[in-house]
Amino acid sequence: MGPTRVEKQTKANLADKGTWFRLIYMILFAVIFNVAELVIGVVIVIQFLFKLLTGRANERLQSFGQNLATYFQQIVGFLTYHTEDMPYPFGEWPGEAGKSKPPAAAQQPQVTTARAVTAKKTTAKKKPKPGPKAAPKAKGGKPADQEPRD
Repeated sequence: MGPTRVEKQTKANLADKGTWFRLIYMILFAVIFNVAELVIGVVIVIQFLFKLLTGRANERLQSFGQNLATYFQQIVGFLTYHTEDMPYPFGEWPGEAGKSKPPAAAQQPQVTTARAVTAKKTTAKKKPKPGPKAAPKAKGGKPADQEPRD
């Protein structure tokens, strides 16, 4: 008996070079993610000191922090097979791609929770269901088809 269809597919999957190259990129981006965690830690400390000494947050650090957060999102998306688009350094840095776009906060999709959906359903007005049209009324308030005939 020869190999089954599943065995053939598995063998083809194991021989696919693209999958193995992706593994290499995934390892690289996992390392980059860990380095970026250290960078965000440094940004947090510097931003805190800046606020402590000047009374306000540094706008450039805020922007960089937002770009780094977007970068984290891109890396996780790639690592979890949500996207095939590789993040920086193989793609654009998050801040460069959207300089003419609105701020990142405006671009973030709204998160809808189960509670919000339930609240929306219970507060929505129910539309009356269309029913059969009432038959035209004749004298005496009875429908025309129920009137006694002469």
